[in-house]
Amino acid sequence: MLNEENERYVDLTEGVNIITGESKTGKSALVEIIDYCLCSSSCTIPKGRITEFADIYSLIIVINSQRYIIARKAPYTYRKEMYISRISDNINYKSINMKFFEDCKFYNYKVIQKQIEKLLGLNVTNLKDDGEEKKESASLRNMTSYMFQHQNLMASKFALFYRFDDYQKKKDIIEQFPIFAGIVDQEFYSTLMLINAYKKELKKLLANQVSNEKIKEDIRNNLIDKFKEYFALLGRELNDNLTLDSLINLGNDLPNLKDEYSSSEIVTRYNKLKNEIEELRDKEDILKSKISNLESADENSSSYISSLEVLKQKSDLSSDEIKEYICPICGHECGDLNEISIDVKEATKWLSEEMKLIDLSNDNLFEEKRKLIKEKDKVIKEIKRKWAQKRSMEKEYLEKSSRYDLENKLNYKKIEIKFLIETIDKGLFNSIDEEIVELQKKIVQCNEDIKAFNLEESKENAKNSINKNMNRLKVHLDFEEEFKHYNLYFDLEEFELSLRGKNRGEKVILSEMGSGANWVSCHIALFLSLLRYFASQGEKSPMPTMMFFDQPSQVYFPQDNLEDTKKSNIETEKDKQAVTKMYKVMFDEIEDTYKDTETKPQLIVVDHVNYSTMQTKKEQDYFKKSTRRTWRGMEALI
Repeated sequence: MLNEENERYVDLTEGVNIITGESKTGKSALVEIIDYCLCSSSCTIPKGRITEFADIYSLIIVINSQRYIIARKAPYTYRKEMYISRISDNINYKSINMKFFEDCKFYNYKVIQKQIEKLLGLNVTNLKDDGEEKKESASLRNMTSYMFQHQNLMASKFALFYRFDDYQKKKDIIEQFPIFAGIVDQEFYSTLMLINAYKKELKKLLANQVSNEKIKEDIRNNLIDKFKEYFALLGRELNDNLTLDSLINLGNDLPNLKDEYSSSEIVTRYNKLKNEIEELRDKEDILKSKISNLESADENSSSYISSLEVLKQKSDLSSDEIKEYICPICGHECGDLNEISIDVKEATKWLSEEMKLIDLSNDNLFEEKRKLIKEKDKVIKEIKRKWAQKRSMEKEYLEKSSRYDLENKLNYKKIEIKFLIETIDKGLFNSIDEEIVELQKKIVQCNEDIKAFNLEESKENAKNSINKNMNRLKVHLDFEEEFKHYNLYFDLEEFELSLRGKNRGEKVILSEMGSGANWVSCHIALFLSLLRYFASQGEKSPMPTMMFFDQPSQVYFPQDNLEDTKKSNIETEKDKQAVTKMYKVMFDEIEDTYKDTETKPQLIVVDHVNYSTMQTKKEQDYFKKSTRRTWRGMEALI
């Protein structure tokens, strides 16, 4: 933190870094300062002495063995302005002051965020699998949920991850885990987008193919009519069931006129067409008659309903709520009137039911009429087609037989056939089939490319690795006796942590566990295991191997005074033993991770306990060696 006159800094290294001290000395503010310098859209640095002191907040970070400085102006001045630059090894926190930034150009924090993401290798710029213009990138801001365990989160039984109170953020952070883990990259998502784009295009082509099939069928019918006329001139029969491809092949090898030709076939064909047209006209008349009858029935129904409505109105007026009629003169029951009243009510009920039945019948009439009209239109279309064939035969063969000899007629018909076949051969329809086949091949290839990433298998391996490590750490953490025989289980699909019984299959989620000792132990086991997993991924993972624990000992020592007068000496010693185990797990895990992965993660711990809380000399020595600041008495961040 810098201003015109002074600066405050905390020097941190790889491995474990501890800042110990009393409350209100600025320990927890460190996580907010780091978060602010990692491009948070808002500033959560506690207002007061710290925000009044600082004009610029800065971090020196190491990415791929290169050193960079990140700086951000104070929120009350130009909070959106940030700066990043590579720095040489001879520049350190002691040589950074306000003069250092005098000639530096600050940019919008979103621009700096993109630069940091690029340096980290976080290059997935579009996660939308539909390829829409509105893009969603894998974000540095979503990485921070894996890096920070704030004080109010460290021992929470209701939440595990930073910023999971925002549903959309939670969803994005979970979905982007494979990216942070180095399992998938932009090629994976670009391939997904290609698949969906190909599928959309294929859907359109298949819809067009249905239309083209109809056109093909019409052409086949037209072509087969030409062939029939040609073969009729030759006095030969033609198979009506030939496919379009068979007709095309036949068109390239049409039979020629032979000596035994008989022209009687054309007359037979002509008479057959006349009969077919007559049959179709009879069918048309029948359909017209049915439609007319339905229309009459509809009119009668409407008239009947009108009559019923009039009767119902009268019956409604006649009905009342009087159950029995009494003579006003003699006081005796009027039996005739009562019977009439009952009859009126029954008649009204019958009218209502009858009207409902008629309405239902009308609905059926309308649908039946629609079907008949559709069938009639189809028949009319077929009549027109066959009538056109008949007229063509009359003009070409019967009326003009004196003008054209048989050879000319055959040649003319052959030209018609050749013309239709050439139209098809030019690829008018085959092109769409070829496109469909090509798209299907591309989709298959893209699916093969997606499979090569082994996403599900890799996620399963990641889950197993994290769970295995958690349960290795769990043995050394302070879990209650009843849960010691349970296994920790982290669900990578929902990001839910639970304890599961080995035999009974029982599942206990975090919020169902009693005792803060269980909660903080769960958090430590999970996040140290995540840190190890990201480190094990090496250069494949863009995730910074950094973790921040804020006040992990608060469950045991919530106050600065470690000697709680309300506790017995035995209770205090037991709590110190639990805290010692906690820190031993942290110390050992960082060293073991370094040994196993050749990457030494950075663990930053701020706490009010000090080395004297540790119950073993080894942990005391490690605690002293890892302590970067001790803020007690008059010592503090500010």
